[in-house]
Amino acid sequence: MHEHLKNLLLQSLATCTPPLLNEDDQPRLDPCADENEFASRVTELGVSLSLRGRMQQRRRQVEEALRRLDLGGYGLCEECGDDIGAARLMANPVATLCVHCQAEQERAALRRCA
Repeated sequence: MHEHLKNLLLQSLATCTPPLLNEDDQPRLDPCADENEFASRVTELGVSLSLRGRMQQRRRQVEEALRRLDLGGYGLCEECGDDIGAARLMANPVATLCVHCQAEQERAALRRCA
């Protein structure tokens, strides 16, 4: 099963860095015809930067999961040390918490927001 999960992680890694910015990899706004076009380009750039950040974060998660897989810690909850269920790993191969610890973490976050 670990080999199948490793293949899923490697496939995911290959899709984590699409080209989202200009060729020189620097955000840039070219001259615009009017204010509406400028506003539209600013919005597009913001979305691209946000998506790029998410893709970079996902790439780091996948790389870390591959390291855990190589070191033998893959599939163990970072909080309690129990096994993370196979179904959970199949659904989210970068999961670091078992379903119970993840639920507790989410409840704690909701309490902080309230």
